[in-house]
Amino acid sequence: MRRLGDCTFASFLNETGFEIDDIYRRRRGGWAGLRRAADLDHRLPGDDDRKLERAIGRMLHLDDLERIEFLAALLNSPAPPPADAFTGRAQRLLWMLHFSLWGWTEPLDHLDDDLALLWANPARREEILALLDVLRERIRRVTRPVAPVGELPLHLHARYSLAELLAAFGVAKPSTSRGAGVRWIPDERADVFWFNLRKTEKYFSPTTMYADRAISPGLFQWESQNSSHPATGAGERYTDHRNRGSSVHLFFRETKEADGDLGAPPYLYVGPATYVSHTGDRPMRIIWKLDHELPADVFHAARVAAG
Repeated sequence: MRRLGDCTFASFLNETGFEIDDIYRRRRGGWAGLRRAADLDHRLPGDDDRKLERAIGRMLHLDDLERIEFLAALLNSPAPPPADAFTGRAQRLLWMLHFSLWGWTEPLDHLDDDLALLWANPARREEILALLDVLRERIRRVTRPVAPVGELPLHLHARYSLAELLAAFGVAKPSTSRGAGVRWIPDERADVFWFNLRKTEKYFSPTTMYADRAISPGLFQWESQNSSHPATGAGERYTDHRNRGSSVHLFFRETKEADGDLGAPPYLYVGPATYVSHTGDRPMRIIWKLDHELPADVFHAARVAAG
């Protein structure tokens, strides 16, 4: 085995048999911490070093090439670019990074200061770049942009944290949606739903054990909040969204059970969906036709997770 000093992050993982999760779950300090422990980096850690270490450990789900390439180009800059240089789609990608690194309560008007903090921690910035190289090589599914032209930078069947997916829709304060599971975004004319397939009494009350499941690769059953009725504003919008010119977007994950230092699992973006039918009220049980069918492995996992 080569000495650690001769290794890239990718070659270190390949030669040791470690998984990326192992480096961050067990508080080894991340890639930068391993290099310091091996006496290969003598730079003093910055004030935000530990916060960035934990944040990087929560970014291991990145799996769409557009986002990876955007971050690589950004972080390779010799100095932090001004936040107002980014508009439209690029601005939203920047917001996604901001909330990933600094938490979803950190105001966006601190963007310039927070970028400066990242550049003041060069070992961690270099670590993110090294991680991006690893994640780029480990992409196993080509994820297509849902809107190749436009401001929405999401990719079908890619994974996102809640703060990231809301930032992608232009939500500047994602923390206001904590625990909601639904959000109507007027500027986007979009209803966004995120939910867990496997629900347990540890996290859900009997009234919130909603029956969300994949029926087929192209059909999904989703239950609304208990307050929703076909005659309410939200209920009417769900059933009449095509005539009203609004869109519906689904995100799911197997469970909300946190994975130690890696935090809560990300959501998989199912994509836009179209209303088919519904039964009941408070909650409404709605059948959605997916604009893009689930890949076979995702459909199988969703069926198993939902029981």
